[in-house]
Amino acid sequence: MPDSIDEIISGHQSPDDWNDPIVRVARGARPPSSNLRLVVILTEGVRGHLNQSRGVASWLSLRTGAEILELEVPDLQGIRRRKVRSSAVKLLEGNRRKARDWLALAEGESVIRTLGQWLLERQIREGDTSSFILLSAGSMPSFYNIALGYIWRCTCVTIMTPSVIGTEPFDFAIVPEHDFPKDISNVLTTVGAPNMIVREDLGTVAKSLLNEFPPVHERRWGILLGGDDRNYRISPEWVQRQLGRVFQEAERSEVDLYIATSRRTSQAAENVVRRLASSTDSVRFLLIASADPLNPVPAILGACDEIFVTDDSINMVSEAVTAGHRAVLMRTDRVNAIKRGFQSLTATLVSAGILPRRALWGPSRFDRTFASFERMGHLIEFKNWLKERRRNDLSPFVPLDEEQEPDSQGFNEARRAADWILDNLGDVIRPSEDEA
Repeated sequence: MPDSIDEIISGHQSPDDWNDPIVRVARGARPPSSNLRLVVILTEGVRGHLNQSRGVASWLSLRTGAEILELEVPDLQGIRRRKVRSSAVKLLEGNRRKARDWLALAEGESVIRTLGQWLLERQIREGDTSSFILLSAGSMPSFYNIALGYIWRCTCVTIMTPSVIGTEPFDFAIVPEHDFPKDISNVLTTVGAPNMIVREDLGTVAKSLLNEFPPVHERRWGILLGGDDRNYRISPEWVQRQLGRVFQEAERSEVDLYIATSRRTSQAAENVVRRLASSTDSVRFLLIASADPLNPVPAILGACDEIFVTDDSINMVSEAVTAGHRAVLMRTDRVNAIKRGFQSLTATLVSAGILPRRALWGPSRFDRTFASFERMGHLIEFKNWLKERRRNDLSPFVPLDEEQEPDSQGFNEARRAADWILDNLGDVIRPSEDEA
């Protein structure tokens, strides 16, 4: 059993178990239920975007037996990236010549060759929309997605709303409600973000984590700490004040803590987390993301019966909810008082009906998603959680019971998106330009 903060932080011994960055969905061979044979994820390496794509692709594979491959698009920078981005508007014209011209500008020759080789090896032919799906999240991969889709006349799926080209060119678009997507047939609106969490798979990684970092008490809380971006800030003072209160409650209630920071957590905030962890016996596990690239989030979600998440990350909140938890939302500090004032003014005008919902920007957009989760019973504000504690309501909201049968109807937007695609995949038609 680890008995020092250094052992708690860095004592893991099982790199291929609880800290595997992917929670595997496939659990044995399954007979295909459709003609889908291949899903290719286009990625520029953004971890959050890749997480969403892998989540949907994994469920497509689970349902059909389809193979999943990942293809990284060129990492364009500076003037070239801006030029390629602005030129993507030409892809709306929807023909092969424009697609090839854009791909040449976007250094896409290697992408074309690699994808062509994969399709040749699997004997997947051009225009076979039911056998082959291109899937991407984020704007830059979406441009390659639709350009390659014109060339191979395959099914194109985007997650999130791409800039410049929007969702219209895609056969399927999976868009979070905070993007306020249009209510049209090729768009599925999600609450939060699709992800790779599969509730019934969490027990295995949780057991490995608990074996390596054994709990002392019966109850366990997980803390997922985000970091700074253009809207949110987690300062050392915030960590001392807010996380300090969770630590106090954990000691009072004899609860063990399992904690992970993110790559956006500042070093100053990390230092306070370390200091707090070293001052209590409640912390059984602490992973500092800047020092360790491994991902303990699935294991923490499976091992704990209460999960605290900061509001800077829709992805982490969505993962906690997908795992079956009622997420305890911890509000962080906001960046720039003037900017915050304009955001609040915009929200007021939207509430009054003077501006459309699409005018919302910054945290006000994401607050609507948190409100949706709260209405569904999947989220509670930290201040309200503290009120529950004062009423001595100490029972976990949704304990993860390994003896329970998996809830096939539980919240999982990646699964819902995959099922929606498969239900409508047979209707996708991509005629050749001569036929069109």
